[in-house]
Amino acid sequence: MNIDQLNHYKTKLAFETDSWDLYEAMSRDEPVVVVDGRSAEAYAREHIPGAVNLPHREIGEDSARSLDRSKLYVCYCGGSSRVHNLL
Repeated sequence: MNIDQLNHYKTKLAFETDSWDLYEAMSRDEPVVVVDGRSAEAYAREHIPGAVNLPHREIGEDSARSLDRSKLYVCYCGGSSRVHNLL
């Protein structure tokens, strides 16, 4: 692996986490808010306990303005094994 590849993955991982890391953070009561970016219907059927529903089409400057910047927001939606840090 060359330095450019290494830097690419370091940058990518700064904004991504996996389900195990999220589980560990939640178990340690870290200031994490899980955001479910799926539709309200999908959220109602099943979601991570404690997650808030904010459909991805509604995420924008206005909806993010009121977020508590002292917390880490981790977003997920269907079809991926990774979750993404919002802030």
